[in-house]
Amino acid sequence: MKSSWGIKSAPLFFMSITSCLFAEVSSSDHATVSVYAIHIPTGKVLIDENSDKSLMPSSCLKVVTTAAALEILGAESHFETRLEYDGEIDADGALHGNIYIQGGGDPCLGSDRIASSLSWKKQLEVWALAIENSGIKAIDGSIIGDATLWETALAVPSWCWEDLGNYYGAGASALSFHENAYTLFFKPGKKVGDKTVIIRTDPAVPSLSFQNEVKTGPIGSGDQACIYGMEFSPMQYVRGTVPAGVSEFSIKGAIPDPSSFCACLLTKTLEEKGIAIGGNNKPSKNKRSSLHTTISPTLAEIVYWTNQKSINLYAEHLLKKMGEVRANEGSTIAGIKVVTEYWKSQEIDIEGMNMADGSGLSRKNLITTKQLVSVLLKMKKSSQFPVFFDSLPKKSDVISAKNGSMSLAKGYTGYAGDIAFAIIINQCSDANVMNQIIEQTFAKLENLAKSSKK
Repeated sequence: MKSSWGIKSAPLFFMSITSCLFAEVSSSDHATVSVYAIHIPTGKVLIDENSDKSLMPSSCLKVVTTAAALEILGAESHFETRLEYDGEIDADGALHGNIYIQGGGDPCLGSDRIASSLSWKKQLEVWALAIENSGIKAIDGSIIGDATLWETALAVPSWCWEDLGNYYGAGASALSFHENAYTLFFKPGKKVGDKTVIIRTDPAVPSLSFQNEVKTGPIGSGDQACIYGMEFSPMQYVRGTVPAGVSEFSIKGAIPDPSSFCACLLTKTLEEKGIAIGGNNKPSKNKRSSLHTTISPTLAEIVYWTNQKSINLYAEHLLKKMGEVRANEGSTIAGIKVVTEYWKSQEIDIEGMNMADGSGLSRKNLITTKQLVSVLLKMKKSSQFPVFFDSLPKKSDVISAKNGSMSLAKGYTGYAGDIAFAIIINQCSDANVMNQIIEQTFAKLENLAKSSKK
């Protein structure tokens, strides 16, 4: 026997709950709250509150990107990075030419986040061994990081200045390495207001300099520092505070020039092995010969981590890869066109949708909760659904959903049993209010999902 608020009575029940919450938020914070939920087996709309409002989805947008990537590229596809050389190897083992690291857009290269990918140190050792096994004992030319498969631009133009220098604002390059991130270590002062000293970076990032304006904050105050810097810029500015009471404290930054960074690390590794590098030759258009090919983890694994850990870099790589494959252009603009046209071809109304990136980091991204749910409904019918569903973080025994959060915005989209749902809150300055709305909505979704099975 169904409860008194089963599927048939759910819309009115939800309206009474959510309207009260929304009215409270709107009156105090001028916020916009949008919720849309559909019972998948019957197609009945369970909640419809502002579902046609275009709002900032933050990282909920990753659902749109990763779902499209699975459909367009395939779960078993992968990226390839090729180690190559040009010129000739003489009888003494001297290469009269260059070594190239030809980037293929692998977001995991030099990261051991995924079991089937090597750490940056191990990856460099694999390349160095391939060069040694080829008989090369010296190199007249240079080690060149080749990122020309994709556009030069790394970051998205509408990303915030306060995001660009930090690890989560790392831009996507055809030759990304170590997730384009480094760790910056500080030695705090003894008391609040004291200057700090930058100790080191890990890995070492050649030619990178810092204008350190970070002061010492109160004990236990945590990371209140921010790195400001542009792509390809050798100077980064660091401002804010790190806490007193510790011998060292670290924050993470974005590598400004990942292809050069990768080439420099391989150069250092080879020199440590006694392979002299002259640096005399410039990049050429001569025919290249292959030394080694690095295969990335599968797209299924990459999508899993993109959604589980909300990795912006991975999402941007997927976007550019779709542009490369479908439009022969590895760029953000091409990727956006491919993704939006794909969902339009699936009969999803994209009116009011505006994609500025693939990760949701841009505040120019706009989408409706109805559009998010439409993507979820399409994926439910897809052969890729098991992989897609597995990538969504579990919030409870019933709910699996991708979250999104940035200043003044929060959201979730996913599945609650047989219900596909999305909730987005924008322009709310009170995090507690946003959390209250989401928690209460989750509780009602869980109850509704359980009651639908009775």
